Amino acid sequence: MLKDEILKYLKTLGQPHLGAGLELLSEEKLSAFLQQLRSFDRSLLERQLKAFRQPPHPPFSPLNHYARSGNCEDKEYGKRLLAQGKVGCIILAGGQGTRLGFSGPKGKVSVSTVRGKSLFQLFAERTKCASQRARSPLHLSIMTSPLNDQETRQFFHENKCFGLDPSQVSFFIQPVLPFCDDEGNWILEEEGKLAVGPDGNGHVFSAFSASGLLNAWRLQGIELFSVIPIDNPLADPFDAEMIGFQARTKADVVLKAVPRLVSNENMGVVVQMQDRIGIVEYTELSLDDAEAKTEDGSFKYPLANANLFCFHSDFILRTAQTPLPLHLARKTARHFNDRVPIWKFETFIFDHLQNAQNAQVLLCPRANTYAPLKNAQGDKSLTTVRAALNAFDHSIFQALSGTQIPQRAFELDPAFYYPTCELKQQWQGKELPDLDYIEP
Repeated sequence: MLKDEILKYLKTLGQPHLGAGLELLSEEKLSAFLQQLRSFDRSLLERQLKAFRQPPHPPFSPLNHYARSGNCEDKEYGKRLLAQGKVGCIILAGGQGTRLGFSGPKGKVSVSTVRGKSLFQLFAERTKCASQRARSPLHLSIMTSPLNDQETRQFFHENKCFGLDPSQVSFFIQPVLPFCDDEGNWILEEEGKLAVGPDGNGHVFSAFSASGLLNAWRLQGIELFSVIPIDNPLADPFDAEMIGFQARTKADVVLKAVPRLVSNENMGVVVQMQDRIGIVEYTELSLDDAEAKTEDGSFKYPLANANLFCFHSDFILRTAQTPLPLHLARKTARHFNDRVPIWKFETFIFDHLQNAQNAQVLLCPRANTYAPLKNAQGDKSLTTVRAALNAFDHSIFQALSGTQIPQRAFELDPAFYYPTCELKQQWQGKELPDLDYIEP
């Protein structure tokens, strides 16, 4: 009965080859397979096939209108909004640490220079300190994937939410999409199980809404949603200036950009797409466009996407269910006892910019904005991340104390990132203590 139902559904999908080995499966596995198949439909397969044939973005040109960070009035405005409980943060944390040689969620990787704090711990502690400065319990929500949801929740539970009240922390799961072979057909991981993977970060808001968290946050008065990736330890989950800038400009969404340094860096480029702001992913950028220069020798496309956003909840409500283009990525996946080349389809959060009537770009210095952990060695590895964190802590302490400090390794408690008036008074004019870890 279940076998016949599966074969019938596979026929409507045009994927009869996925029925291989059904006779080997128990009723329980047949039921699970049918449920998995029904979570996808023919229209999805057609969208995937379409992605093979056409680029996911319209024509583009250089973006000439953007703001630069450093506005003190915006920062003070943002602090007031934080104190009113108007801001929450979503962390995109569905990825694994596989490329780093780490087994488990990437957020569990230890990155801090002295105490070896994990990425999850860094962001949780920053949320705690930002809450203390705001005198308001700020909320943190973590988007996991089916690959790491249980382990991520357990990690927070075992560590008592790193000092946050459990009511401040929530979790929700991003969707998955089937992989395709070179002919555009879905493949099996094993008999009775489609090979699937996380679908990127574009559907963060539809997943957030489906979990009930969007409505819960709005009922608590949260209007602005900071969205950051787990792998950038310089990301500020509660950046007062960005928040104030968004409120002042009444933007649907604000994107942080950083200056491009080299033509072949694996970063999307911020551009003008007709009358909207957009991103061209580095995998979809031609060599000519990547290397294009102006007469003065600067990049024709000078802005790189730091993947740091702040969205207004009204915009999210209007667009959460809007279809997004699919982007192709060449990967490998398990196919029975082998790993085979496949095409992975992803949606990207930056494509929401195309739906925004009022999107704004805030250009920020790289040194205090962008130091992602992507690779096991070389650029964007633990070595470069820790160097960036150390340099950032030097700049924070020097600005706070007003003193020159020696170039040595140390780590600041995150309270220094969100200094209260009392902490500023305490450390003004003080020399750096002879300690590896500096606490208030």
